[in-house]
Parts: sequence; structure tokens; C-alpha cells
Amino acid sequence: MTYCVSTATMRDSDAATIAAGVASTELMRRAAQGVFDRVEWRGRIAILCGKGNNGGDGLALAGILIERGFRPQVYLYAACSLSADAAYYREKLARIRYADVYDLQQWDGKADIVVDCLLGTGFRGEVRGDLRAAIETVNASGAYVVSVDIPSGLNGDSGRAPCAVRAHRTVAIEAIKSGLLLGEGKDCVGESVVAPIGIEIVGERIGIVGRDDVTALFAPRRAASHKGDYGKTLIVGGSREYVGAVKLATAARAALRAGCGLSAVAVPSSLLAAMQTYALENTLIGLAESDGAIRYDRGAATQALRGVRAVAIGMGLGDRDEHAQWLRHLLHEYDGNVLLDADALNVLARNLVLLEGARSNVLLTPHPAEMARLCGTDVSSILDDPIGVARDFARRYGCTVLLKGASSVISDGARTALMTDGTPALAKGGSGDTLCGVCLGIAARESDWFRAAGAAAYVCAHAARACAEEYGEYGVLASDVARRIALWTRRDNCDRDE
Repeated sequence: MTYCVSTATMRDSDAATIAAGVASTELMRRAAQGVFDRVEWRGRIAILCGKGNNGGDGLALAGILIERGFRPQVYLYAACSLSADAAYYREKLARIRYADVYDLQQWDGKADIVVDCLLGTGFRGEVRGDLRAAIETVNASGAYVVSVDIPSGLNGDSGRAPCAVRAHRTVAIEAIKSGLLLGEGKDCVGESVVAPIGIEIVGERIGIVGRDDVTALFAPRRAASHKGDYGKTLIVGGSREYVGAVKLATAARAALRAGCGLSAVAVPSSLLAAMQTYALENTLIGLAESDGAIRYDRGAATQALRGVRAVAIGMGLGDRDEHAQWLRHLLHEYDGNVLLDADALNVLARNLVLLEGARSNVLLTPHPAEMARLCGTDVSSILDDPIGVARDFARRYGCTVLLKGASSVISDGARTALMTDGTPALAKGGSGDTLCGVCLGIAARESDWFRAAGAAAYVCAHAARACAEEYGEYGVLASDVARRIALWTRRDNCDRDE
């Protein structure tokens, strides 16, 4: 598993490298060289330098470009208050002329390449005033934009970006920062590459789910095997108000596509007829109901869970307080893998005490609004720190969290990873249900929710990408994605259609 880091980890690692004897100015030179080596330089080059060390990287880069015969135009911001290292490289370039980055009249808009070194990973908040105008000018310039370490204006941890440079290429110094992979960061970085400069990372590394992490969970099956070897899954959901027969069937089918041997769906008895049309490969279980919603019965719950390795509850369930009894049974009387989604998360948000001392192995799959309800906060607070929120909640309640987004965060409190291959093709109703089904199908064979959830998110993303090639991003349905799940059971070529 590859990794990214927080800005705090990068700052500590940088300081540790300097403390070990590498001069900070030398690290700046290495960073500039790393950028130079990873860009095809041509034509007229403009370098926009801020007052901090990110600007110093740009000044050092200007020196390297001059040595190679280029004549970059350097636009310098707040030259009188440069950081010590930036000032060092400015002195080395004393003979060249500088333009003020705020003087937009000097910007002729005809540079072939613009190098963005205005704001580094330490920036927080929203860019305002003349600096905002400079960023907007860069974005409208039509030039090829290279951002050094991070696009200016982007939050290096959360990926929030009210106003940020939109780069064609971002050269990350030593390691990718998590903000490049989260939120608006994915729309700002363009192509990202890493320039190693000899900094040893100290502190937390945030994993990035990759192909090898997924294929490890799809080992070739033994010839002498049967359905019981691959586990049974159960989905509990549905109500008269939210029938969702197609959604429930899609999720159950996705579980089978992801490799479980048996899949069952438990719904209110009055919905069995509606389900039979869609759930052709699944066992159907009718549950006692009250006013169109399932009613908890301990004996029925125990019977439905017999032989089940992974169960999900929440889809179309209805947000009713009495469903807390079902959650209590699953969390404290069942010892398999439990996934809570949709309405089950809303019920849980009012009954968080149920997570304490849980006997089962629990995965929560919230989107940001559901996570906000679980944490008793607002969506903006979740988006400000998605990694920290998921990690701290998982640690506090002894569960695993899959916080869904353009890049999903997976954490069990001790381990944290990002699944960065999300696609807007999944921005469609029912995608979360398909994800739940794939999670179940993998968890029927793999008891580690951290691994199973990351793999499931990856599989759904790549199945959706394959669907988008056929239908376009606007035309992909959750049922299309569920059908394409089988492509990841083909170990010969995981990117090939089924």
C-alpha cells in the first residue's frame, strides 16, 4: 500500500531531517531540482513566488532554469518579508529583474508555462484580495500550470479550496499530502508526481488503497469447493414507505458478484411479493412487521442470522426509534461482521451507547451528512477534517468507519487509508447500496473490515469507471456497477470488462 501524509507529519519530517544535519537551503535546492526534473520545460516561463519556503522553492528553481539556458520571469510577492531560506535564494539571483506578483498589469497572459509557488502546505483559510486575483489570473491564463508541492489556496490536509490554483501538474515534494487527494484537491492538482529529496518520513503514514490490496482478497478458488466455503450474507431492510426492492436486490446481487457463496434478504413479510421479481439469486426472509416496518423479534432475528458471516442493515429500513432493538441484537448478540448504513446510521446517531462493548465486528458506511449526525456536528466540520473525524470516531467506539466521498476515508482507529479512485459516475442514487453489497461479499471471506471496506470501495470505483466508458459518467446506474463487479474476480486483467 502506498501512502500520503498530513502537513504536520511532513513538517515534523522536514525538521527531523534538518536536525540530522541536512541544511534547509540544501533541501530547498533538492526540491527545486526535483521539480525541474519532472517537467518538460519549453517557451516562456513565469514563476510566481510567495514569501515563504514555497516561494523559496520557486526562486531556487529559477536559478536552475537560468543555468540551463532558460530566461524565466519571476513574479515575487512581499519581497521585504521573505523567509530566511527564500531570501538566501533571492540573493543568489540578485542580478535578475523581478515583477510584483500583485501587479497584474505586468501579466501579459502569454507565458507557456506558469510555475505556482505562491502558497505552501501551511496555508489555511480562504485566499482574499490581490492574491486571490493573482490566482484567478493564473487559472484564466491558458498556460500550462505547474504547482510546486501543492496548488496555492488548497488546504493540504482536508482538500478544501474556496479559491485555488488549478494545476495541470503538481510536483509533491517527498510525499503526497492528503489534501491533494481529498475534496476539491482532486480537481486542482491535475497530474500529481512525487519528487523524493531525501526526507525520512516520521509519524503517521496514511495508506492509499491500490490494486495489490484488492487482488489479495480474490485468491483463486479451490476446485473442490462449494458455496458454504465462501460465506453467507444477509441484508435487513425495506419498509412499506421505502420498498426499495430493486435497491435491495442490487445490493444482494453485488454481494454475490463480490464472491460470497450465499446471499439472503430479510424484509417485512408484506414486501416478499415485490422482492421475488428482483431477487432471483437470493434467499428471501419475511419478518414480522408493524405499520409497514420490520418489528424486532429476538427469535426471528436469531433464526435469520443463523450461518451468516456478514450482515448489513439500514437500506430502506425507515428511521424509527424501535429499530434500535435490531441494532442492539446485531451488535451484542451476534458475533459476525455487521455493516450499518442509511437509516441504521440515523438510528445509531441517537443511540451511540450501543457501540460500546459491541460483540460483533462493526463497519459504518456514512456519507458526510450521516457522519455529521453521528458526531453531533455539521457537514462543514466533517469536510474540514475527514481523516481526523473518521479516525477519532473509530478509535472512540472500537469500530471501522468508511467515510464516503470523492476519496473515501477508511479507518479502524489504528490504521487509516484513502481510496482515491472514486468517480463522479458513482454520484447516483443506489451507489451506496451497491457498495454495501460488495463490502458484505468480501467480509463473508475476510473478517478484517479495514481491508474489506477499502477493497470494496476500490472495486466499486473501478467497476463504475468501466461502466462510464460505455454509458458516460451521467448515464451509469447502480445496477450497471453491480453487474460489473465481476470484473474484479478476473485476476488475469482487473481492468478488463467482465
